[in-house]
Amino acid sequence: MRIMTSIIVLGALGASAALGGGLSVLRRRRRRRARAVYRAHLESALADGILTPEEIAELESLRSAAELSEREVRMVGLALYRRALRDVAADARVTAEEEQRLRRLQMQLGLTEADLAADRDQVRRVRLLAEIEKGRLPTVEPPLDLAADEACHWVVRATLCAPLALGRTEPVGLRFRPDGAEPFRVDGERAALGPDPAILPLDLGVLVVTSRRVIFRGAKRRADWPYARLAELMLYRDGLALEVEGARGPRLLLVEDAELTAAILLHAARRRRAEAKGALPAP
Repeated sequence: MRIMTSIIVLGALGASAALGGGLSVLRRRRRRRARAVYRAHLESALADGILTPEEIAELESLRSAAELSEREVRMVGLALYRRALRDVAADARVTAEEEQRLRRLQMQLGLTEADLAADRDQVRRVRLLAEIEKGRLPTVEPPLDLAADEACHWVVRATLCAPLALGRTEPVGLRFRPDGAEPFRVDGERAALGPDPAILPLDLGVLVVTSRRVIFRGAKRRADWPYARLAELMLYRDGLALEVEGARGPRLLLVEDAELTAAILLHAARRRRAEAKGALPAP
């Protein structure tokens, strides 16, 4: 009899737990649906870039009716901001209008810099690309001595490489000319140099982009490539190729953030070319 009673009690407890678990699942689903509805209304309100007082009141009414917490609303806003950030950064070319739109979106969603802490590197990268698009290159501390009037714009770890055989098929990349005017872009087919068995790493060091030249400083090799001799820049997924006048074959470099490095290098080379022609005053 005692055993039977225990079985009945355990069965009741199991049914109660199952019922509680089912209710918990239903509550989570209900809150997910509520957040999805709120997100859809928020996206619609922000579609024209303007959040009117009427739209704000409607969103608050919807939030209140769905009993969404401030944290849930903030997470919805953060998801929308991150999607916009990815879209803007996708082509590695951030216009002034895109940068302004991102800043306005951050303000409209009520997101602080602390909210964007996990996205800080991406936000910083997007803002840097926006400055480069405007022709304002960064200035960083050089790891080596430069000429008195030479500015250092970028320093990145790099691996100098060479093709194992001359005349082989060249990897597919995006071409840019220092004397050209085409905008910097990253959309298009680009191969990766790193996995290519025909690419031989020669030396590990740093690549320094200055206002006058590109410098490689490695443990075994050193090279300086003035912009006056730079004929072409090729962008790959993980690196660059520099066609230098008077050199046999391209100079291949695996670099961190090849897109950002290429954008700074191309703008620096074009500015130097323009200065040499007298089209721009020297900085």
